[in-house]
Amino acid sequence: MENFDLKSLKNKRFHFIGIGGISMSALAQMLDSWGIYVQGSDLADNDETEILKEKGITVFKGHNKVNLKNADVVVYSSAIHDDNDELVFAKEHNLLIFRRAELLGYVASLYRNVIAIAGSHGKTTATAMIAEIFLKAGLDPTFHIGGTLCSTNSNYRLGSDKVFITEACEYKDNFLYIKPDVAIVLNVDGDHLDYFGSIEGVKSSFKKFVDGKRCGGISIICADDKNSKNLINEDDTTTFGLCDQAEIGATNIHQYKNGFYAFNPTFMGYCFDEIKLNIVGKHNILNALAAMLVGIVFDIDFSYIKEALEGFSGTRRRCQVVGNANGATVFHDYAHHPVQIKKMVEVAKEFTNGKGRIITVFEPHTYSRTKFLLGEFAEAFRGCDISIFCPAYSAREDLSEGYEADVLAEETKKYVKDVSFVKTFDEVFKNIFSVARADDIVLILGAGTIEHLAKMF
Repeated sequence: MENFDLKSLKNKRFHFIGIGGISMSALAQMLDSWGIYVQGSDLADNDETEILKEKGITVFKGHNKVNLKNADVVVYSSAIHDDNDELVFAKEHNLLIFRRAELLGYVASLYRNVIAIAGSHGKTTATAMIAEIFLKAGLDPTFHIGGTLCSTNSNYRLGSDKVFITEACEYKDNFLYIKPDVAIVLNVDGDHLDYFGSIEGVKSSFKKFVDGKRCGGISIICADDKNSKNLINEDDTTTFGLCDQAEIGATNIHQYKNGFYAFNPTFMGYCFDEIKLNIVGKHNILNALAAMLVGIVFDIDFSYIKEALEGFSGTRRRCQVVGNANGATVFHDYAHHPVQIKKMVEVAKEFTNGKGRIITVFEPHTYSRTKFLLGEFAEAFRGCDISIFCPAYSAREDLSEGYEADVLAEETKKYVKDVSFVKTFDEVFKNIFSVARADDIVLILGAGTIEHLAKMF
């Protein structure tokens, strides 16, 4: 995209393959708002495609080369295979083709200050917190989030050209297309091993991300995270965390009610007023500290930071209460990695406070991730009373690339007494109501189609 500018974009007709993806839909809406013709296709309808249609954007159901008859430019996501009919047609007819990450990198380059939030876990929540702080401070930010911000009911916002806040995904090195002024790394874990091969491959990619900052840029790194140590550079890095080495930290950490935490931020020897988070889980203290540090970098008054974090109501599909079953509280979370599942189980323990049981429902995300992290996944459910597994969401893969969820269910029996593999959401729904009771916590976990189950409550 080196020779591509906004003026030339306005004369092109864009087709998004996989337009229903959370990032793809945000980018499509941003271009549409700039007066650029946008259309797209996806295999199935979802909330994002419905929003696009309401805005007058054409969305084709299914991928077919005839959808591209009037297209000039094609954008495709990492979930699209090389043999996709639309992508093949675009190549055969020499259409201009961009990866989603390339387009995001180009959009980011239009802004004076780019804040990019990366990490194996928590980046959607942290990105949303930072966006809320800039909104509260009246700084008119533009943002692109990998989830729907509850306060705005949107995954993007077009503001001024001063600040662009974006989630930065590491899969297939996608975040390397972004050249940030502020590069944030929340944590680094072994994930997407079908691409990276090993944790060392993941760490190397994150190192390239922070090294790819704009001239004069800074990195914000979690000092608690062992896999992020190699990213810390005394010349251009500031840190957050709960360890003594972190430049911004927290003291007086406590639950002010079951599952909800309060703390006093500390920075450069100064202890700030208490912040009471309005979202559950101790792990969100780290997300809040990272967000606060960004606010400090941009000289945002603490009063705005405190107000934004205490008023932050989260993003959809992140530790979201969706209903109840026989008096049991039902949570839905995007968790699709063992570390994320462990955190959700901890949240459930804080809520039950020993009075109820923990019931988990999990839809694995990709066969390869299930295979590579089988043992870690199984152990992540330790402490649960009942675990139900649904067929894996295959996304971009074939079963030959890994394991189906029934294999994970068998492995999990080492740690959980009551384990089952259930093939349909309707059957899972009935099972939950047959076993759940008051004071229990039900966790519906996964990043795929399991959202349909969550909507049943």
